[in-house]
Amino acid sequence: MTLVKELYQHFANKDNDSVRALFQDNIVWVQMKGFPNGGRFVGPDEVFHNVFQNFRDNWVEWKTVIDEYLEHENSVLVIGRYEGTYSTTGKSVSAEFVHRYQLDSGKIAKFTQYTDTLLIYQAMQN
Repeated sequence: MTLVKELYQHFANKDNDSVRALFQDNIVWVQMKGFPNGGRFVGPDEVFHNVFQNFRDNWVEWKTVIDEYLEHENSVLVIGRYEGTYSTTGKSVSAEFVHRYQLDSGKIAKFTQYTDTLLIYQAMQN
């Protein structure tokens, strides 16, 4: 669980090198279909380019607020909410999420996202 808590701290500090260091070379990152740039991405380069860059380019502010961490065997579930403002529309969003991290050999091997994509979509629409 400590590894995943570190990840969110690095996200908050915008410390991309430390984020990347927590990922396995073949990390699988699954964003929900219907979420901006939703899909399956493999490797840190794909994750940074297709996922993280989208948030930097399109959201005035984007953050995760964590309510709870749950750990079971090699998985950590993170329960919280996204908060952000879409730059084009100026609309804000608060959407609950669950993130599942699967760990292997002391690194993050897989991420899977579960959230209400409609709330995100509505913030992006004029």
